[in-house]
Amino acid sequence: MRADLVSGTLGGKILAFSDEWFAEAQNLITPTPPIRQPGKMVYTGAWYDGWETRRHNTAPFDWVILRLGVASGTVEGIEVDTAFFNGNHAPHISVEGVYNLNDDEVVSWKGERGGWETILGIEECGPSQRFGWKLDVPTTKKYTHVRLNMYPDGGIARFRLFGHAVPVFPDDKEAILDLASAQNGGVAISDQEERAGR
Repeated sequence: MRADLVSGTLGGKILAFSDEWFAEAQNLITPTPPIRQPGKMVYTGAWYDGWETRRHNTAPFDWVILRLGVASGTVEGIEVDTAFFNGNHAPHISVEGVYNLNDDEVVSWKGERGGWETILGIEECGPSQRFGWKLDVPTTKKYTHVRLNMYPDGGIARFRLFGHAVPVFPDDKEAILDLASAQNGGVAISDQEERAGR
């Protein structure tokens, strides 16, 4: 079953970012839709429910590194929502991925090439709307981390990475792995009694 692999509900985590001057990168993986609160101000100006970086970026792009909420996963599609970012939205984005069980090594690459591989090339975004890209062919390679790049700067309300969880089997053959866990791709497909709730 397809799932949002970076969902905060599943355990997706922001590991590093280039900048979050106006709004926190953590907002990207909030499971609920973005909201607007007119008149709400913070020390940097108007409050936004999303990730927003400062302007005039001297680097080619701003970036955020996320660890998937599942052990690893294959990717079928990507969604970026720029809701309520109008004029301060991200003009373009791209998404890269890597399979690496060492968070520290992945973070050390920051905005550099490192071991990143392109999942989605540079795509245009517009103000205050949802953009979705279904990959022509789902990835056969599995990933543990992704990097969302924003060219050159701006704001994004939500980021979704759709695909399938793939378990990572431990080297220790005696170790017990919970294959029913959603983090390892477990999915409830039926039950005996649903009337009392799910």
